[in-house]
Amino acid sequence: MIPVYFFALFFLSIYSYSQIDLNLTLLQTPWFLNFKDTMVSLGYFNRQLSTLIFTLLLILLFAGYWKLKDSFPPKGKNWKLMIGGLVVLSLISYPFLSHDFFNYMFDARIVTSYHLNPYFFKALDFPSDTWIRFMQWTHRTYPYGPVWLAITVVPSALGFGKFILTMLNFKLLFIGAYTLSCYVIYKLKPNNLALFALNPLVIIESLYSPHLDLVMLALALLALLKFKWLNIFLSVGTKFSTLTLLPVLFFQKKKWFIDGLITASYVGVLIQILNRELLPHYFLVPFGFTALSDKKGWIYLMVVLSVLLLLVRYLPFLYTGQWFSQ
Repeated sequence: MIPVYFFALFFLSIYSYSQIDLNLTLLQTPWFLNFKDTMVSLGYFNRQLSTLIFTLLLILLFAGYWKLKDSFPPKGKNWKLMIGGLVVLSLISYPFLSHDFFNYMFDARIVTSYHLNPYFFKALDFPSDTWIRFMQWTHRTYPYGPVWLAITVVPSALGFGKFILTMLNFKLLFIGAYTLSCYVIYKLKPNNLALFALNPLVIIESLYSPHLDLVMLALALLALLKFKWLNIFLSVGTKFSTLTLLPVLFFQKKKWFIDGLITASYVGVLIQILNRELLPHYFLVPFGFTALSDKKGWIYLMVVLSVLLLLVRYLPFLYTGQWFSQ
């Protein structure tokens, strides 16, 4: 199943450009412009076929995941090669299901290029900036924690104002958070690494369409290895929803500790849903802690939710071009 799994990931990387923003041109070379025109034609003007292709890719990914999640050997270099391979494929993809990704870039740009505070200034305050042509949510000020802002200032500054370089830096940031999450899970529960690392929802929401929930998870997981209170407060400082984990961390030696973390993380998800809407990336945190459990009930819940969330959330959008809940 490994070739099938990577076959699906490779074509997912290609397919991701079917949703490229019409106002964004990454490269001016003729071959890329021809490629972009072909993919735009698929994604925007042949939505039935586009949705069918994405559905088939999901089926292949979940089939490979289901086969590999229990049999994938955690020892030696095999898992490193697997993760390295999917990271490389994600690096060449377009963040096709994450408008937030470009907001992360512009929020940090307000600091590094305009030397202003994004808590008080929004993208619409810079109408001459060409980056806002392919952004969503240009009307809002900064909604996240100060830790996330501090983290994102680094890849923004190293992008030197260049869009492609900044975009690459942000992708590398998320790759680092994904790798760190996998490392902690491998250290604490090596036999369950594939349960998290190869999960299609995790890969799409962490690497192909990255969200900051992954960084929040990486810091929360790292709190279980070292500098517990420092890392959990850094995690809370990214987006606040891991605040629900704090009471459980006082009982790290209890048998129900992992169950408590999973439950508390789902409470954090529920709060976000009630305050906003149901979004797949909210589940990255509970899925990360589920990978530390041996209880089949939690594991099956994670797998079922992964399937349902991707299908229910994204297939209608790909078919119609509309986010009905927004």
